[in-house]
Amino acid sequence: MSRKLKNWLDSYVEYTENTESAKIFHPWIGRSMVAAALRKKVWLHLGRIKVFPNLYVILVAEPGIVRKSQSISYGVDILNEITNIELSADAITKEALLQDLEACASDEQMPNGDMFRHSSLSVISREFESFLGQKQENTKMLVLLTDLFDCQELPWKYRTKNSGTNIIPSVYLNILGATTPESLASSLPITAIGGGLTSRIIFIWGSEKNKKIPIPYLSPELYERREALINDLTVISRISGGYNFSSECQTEWERWYMRFEERSPARVCKDPAFNGWYSRKPMFVLKLAVINAAVKHSELIIEWNDVDQAIIELEIAEKAMSKTFVAVGRSDISPEVNMVASIIEAEGIISEPALLQRIWRDVDAKKFENVIDTVIRRGLARRGYEGPAGEKGIFYYATKREGY
Repeated sequence: MSRKLKNWLDSYVEYTENTESAKIFHPWIGRSMVAAALRKKVWLHLGRIKVFPNLYVILVAEPGIVRKSQSISYGVDILNEITNIELSADAITKEALLQDLEACASDEQMPNGDMFRHSSLSVISREFESFLGQKQENTKMLVLLTDLFDCQELPWKYRTKNSGTNIIPSVYLNILGATTPESLASSLPITAIGGGLTSRIIFIWGSEKNKKIPIPYLSPELYERREALINDLTVISRISGGYNFSSECQTEWERWYMRFEERSPARVCKDPAFNGWYSRKPMFVLKLAVINAAVKHSELIIEWNDVDQAIIELEIAEKAMSKTFVAVGRSDISPEVNMVASIIEAEGIISEPALLQRIWRDVDAKKFENVIDTVIRRGLARRGYEGPAGEKGIFYYATKREGY
């Protein structure tokens, strides 16, 4: 089977162009689909260690605005056509996840003729908070996901209530999920922010839908593109073995790595909650570099442009990452502050009665004073006593909107 596309990822982004979902979501969904197809039979040689291309990608946006779940469905529709790709359920317990990993173990013949047994599983969770569970009871799940991300090569051992110790051969876990800031707040304790699991997740923030599409038809041209995407992802799924840097790429990588400083004041995302994430950024770059090579050809070589493109891709995502945890905090009103600020930002200008009408189910009049005062003091809005047409009353203006 030969490839039909010059670049699978570019073609996938073009395939999803005429949809309502936030544009930034589609390339990351595509990368997650490729990571699911590659599985643990592909890695990058990095001296004494191996870097596997699995990703934890979580799409984040306010509810019902940018079509998070819809965007995921386009990728899953193609992934479901590829054989030997194991998927797990949206909502699952820690024990069931381990059982799924154990059940999906399979043997793969490597380029040198050796047989390699691995357990490669992808989780597609349109409601990531359902997968994680509530923060009062999900500590074990958070720890498990943190440990599994690193794809250790030794068999994974776990105990069950009835059958003693079970063994999973060579684990590879890939996750694509979607959530809202408020749902993250309900799932992640404040102690989990900054390190552990969140430092292993690439959070993709979507702020607005791409365009309005009354009826999203699958035209004959798009159907032909879909068939080509399925064909080429099948080819990608058959790649196996270890990638190596070209000589030029190794030189450039060493130069970039020596200059990289995770706590640099020049970094794109200033939020201290991402300090741990930045310490892992070089590893994310390498994972994406493997994917960037795989979408173009089946040769096990990483060129510098694969790495350079990965750096650019991450920096685009970094620009809005700080919005991910706006509703997470020790304050009792963190979610409400985020909600009110988001409404004002979306409207540009809104009267106090109209704002209260939108939020009265979640914020009573007494609590509102504390919430709106916090919004204003954070510089997210300002209060005025005259509307845009000269109406008298209390109005709130989004400070980030030009002209307000």
